[in-house]
Parts: sequence; C-alpha cells; structure tokens
Amino acid sequence: MLDQLGLANRLTGGLADENKRWNLNVITMKDERTTMIGDALISAAFVSYIGPFNYIFRTAIWKDAWLPDIISKSIPITNGVDPLMVLANAAD
Repeated sequence: MLDQLGLANRLTGGLADENKRWNLNVITMKDERTTMIGDALISAAFVSYIGPFNYIFRTAIWKDAWLPDIISKSIPITNGVDPLMVLANAAD
C-alpha cells in the first residue's frame, strides 16, 4: 500500500512539472504566432533573392535594407531574427 502511495505521489509530482513545461510552451507558441509572418517573410526573401551572393553582401542587404523596411511597416518580427536559423537549425 505504501509503495502504491509513493508511486502515485511521484506520478503526480511528475505531472505537475509537465504542466509547468506545457504552460511555458503555450506562452512561447503565442509569441511565435505573432512574429511568424515577419520571420517567414525575411526567410523567403533570403532564399529567393540573396542565396547566391557572398556572406558580406547577404548580411548587408538583409540587416541594412530589409529589416528596417519590415520594421517601418510594423510587421511583427522576432528581434535579432536570422533567416538561416528560421530555415534550419544549428545541426543542419
């Protein structure tokens, strides 16, 4: 009986931790839902227009031309968005 109570206590404790993690994920996903449009826009432009150019030119046009334009149009975007990190993760 005590073993069952101990296992039940461990299970409810684990579920409480899982609830916290899920709540944090919900908050993160709500934020990402807002900035997804701008992040996708800059990433699609990156693939479409500046893929064949060198790193220096790509960085200049993306950071100095496109980002200010997107911000001036009040399109929500993640601060410090990197189109390559939107398109792939670090392992890719």
